[in-house]
Amino acid sequence: MNKSEVEQVLITVKSGTEEALNIKIYKNGILARRGCGGLPGVKISGMSFTGNSEYFDKVMQSVSQQILDQPINHEEKIITGSLEYLVAFYGASSNGDQGERAAWTKSVALRFFMDEGTSFRHNLLGFVDGFAIEAMKLTDSWYFDIMMLALEKMKSESLPEQTLATAPPTEEALTQDFQSYFEQVSKKDLPGFVKDKRYVSDKGVIHSLTIEGTDQSLSYKFEVIQ
Repeated sequence: MNKSEVEQVLITVKSGTEEALNIKIYKNGILARRGCGGLPGVKISGMSFTGNSEYFDKVMQSVSQQILDQPINHEEKIITGSLEYLVAFYGASSNGDQGERAAWTKSVALRFFMDEGTSFRHNLLGFVDGFAIEAMKLTDSWYFDIMMLALEKMKSESLPEQTLATAPPTEEALTQDFQSYFEQVSKKDLPGFVKDKRYVSDKGVIHSLTIEGTDQSLSYKFEVIQ
């Protein structure tokens, strides 16, 4: 598969049956993510139709043709518990759709299904791990806005007009997601996520957002912009 043919990137990280991260980035501008890479897995998910290939172009800068020429599916015996890393590239749709309904005819996958206590090492495993971290950093600010939309019904003006956020149905599950997200996200990065942003309530009222906290505690506050 040639690099020029890639139109979707999929990144997933799983521990046992629980998904810690799922990121999909499309060349046509669709961006989707669930999770922060840790456990318990954050269930809040979001999808935006950005209308451009900015995220795709940035993440693909780290992908060489050599990577695409080395598909791998490593599986080993599971003794204590499983850990799975997957990075997959898709392209050449046969049905004219380049988004969620695409019927891709070409793909390359780098998959590592390992025991939690594995001593296995591979240069492509290092790439997959680093690539997942890079994709998270690239989408962290956007995903923070997805969290605020799902948790507080506050939509950042930075989000594309066509944006969906899906949250767990119960208050208990929502509280768990809130706790899990703020335990896993980098606290020092949070102020940057809200810098120069404005958030609009479902009633159309515009707010600013301030965040204060340490590694042990965190608080944030929306204030109406007069």
